[in-house]
Amino acid sequence: MNNYPSWKEGLFIFTYRNDVRKILIPYLRNLSPQQWEANAYHNTISWVIEHMVQTEDYWVFQVGMGEDSRISEENQDPLEQYLRIREETDQVLHSLHDEDFKRLVVVPAFSDGWEPPSEPTMHWLFHHVYSHESYHAGQIGVIAKLNGFNGPLF
Repeated sequence: MNNYPSWKEGLFIFTYRNDVRKILIPYLRNLSPQQWEANAYHNTISWVIEHMVQTEDYWVFQVGMGEDSRISEENQDPLEQYLRIREETDQVLHSLHDEDFKRLVVVPAFSDGWEPPSEPTMHWLFHHVYSHESYHAGQIGVIAKLNGFNGPLF
């Protein structure tokens, strides 16, 4: 018996994948344009959301699936892209089967020498994307506080 979850269990493992978004999306919808771009910190909330979109796109579609980027140049609204990339990621997640979660992905060499802390399977890839989002959601709270307005209520 292997240690990998079954397909249905794999989806169960990632039930948390949108928990951050349940709080973050309503928060983002209520930000003013000035708050999106406030820059008392070296990154703005807008930049962080764009980074999260680009990262999810890169890991899931380009690294994991070997496909082209899903980011549309036509729609530059960061919130809309943030919503859309997760819809597309969820389609991939729901299409995977047992053997897909075990599949190794080729992680490119990064200039800073970063390597995955464990075997880079598709299962690892999804966990990496979701934990990355959680980290940056916390960063949005810091950015808001440094700019003098309330952050999301995590």
